[in-house]
Amino acid sequence: MEKELKPGRFLKTRIIKEYADRLKDSSSLFVTDFKGLTNKQIEELRKKLKAVSSKYLVINNSLCKYALKDLKLETLADLVDGSCAISYTSGDPVATSKTLVNFAKDNEHFQIKGGYIDGNVIAVDIIKELAAMPSREILLGRLVAAINSPITGMVSVCSGIIKKLLYVINDMIRKKEEHK
Repeated sequence: MEKELKPGRFLKTRIIKEYADRLKDSSSLFVTDFKGLTNKQIEELRKKLKAVSSKYLVINNSLCKYALKDLKLETLADLVDGSCAISYTSGDPVATSKTLVNFAKDNEHFQIKGGYIDGNVIAVDIIKELAAMPSREILLGRLVAAINSPITGMVSVCSGIIKKLLYVINDMIRKKEEHK
C-alpha cells in the first residue's frame, strides 16, 4: 500500500516537480536576484523576456534547489540564495542575456548571479560578453553576406566585361554612323 503524504509535503513535492518540468527542456537558465524591485518592474522584465521567447520564474529557494539537483545542476543550485528568480528559455540565449543585462543597467537593485547554457555553468562576466554579441539574425546575415560575396564579385566582374564590350560596340556604331 502506498504511503500517504501529508498535505504540506504533497504540495512541496508537486512544486519541485513543477520546477523540474519547466526547467528540464530549457537550453539556458539565468539565476537573478530581484531584491528591491517592485512588482511593476518584475512584470516589465517578464514582458521584455517574453518578447525574446524567455520566461521569468520567481522561486522558492529550497524547493528550487531540490529541482535543480534532480536535473543534475548542483553547481547552479549553489547560486540560488536570497531573493532569487530564474529566467529560462529553449531559444536564443544571447537575446535573453541582452535583455537581462540591459534591465540590470536600468535597475540597480537587479543582479545577475550566473547561468547555465547547453551543459555549462557560466559566470556573470560571460553573460555580459554574450549580451555584447550581435543577435542571431545579424550573425546569420553576416554569414550569408560572406558566402554570397564571391558570387557577387564574380557577377560584378562579368557585368563589367559585358559593359565594356557594349561601350566598344556602341562606339563602333557611332563611328560608322559618323562616316556615312
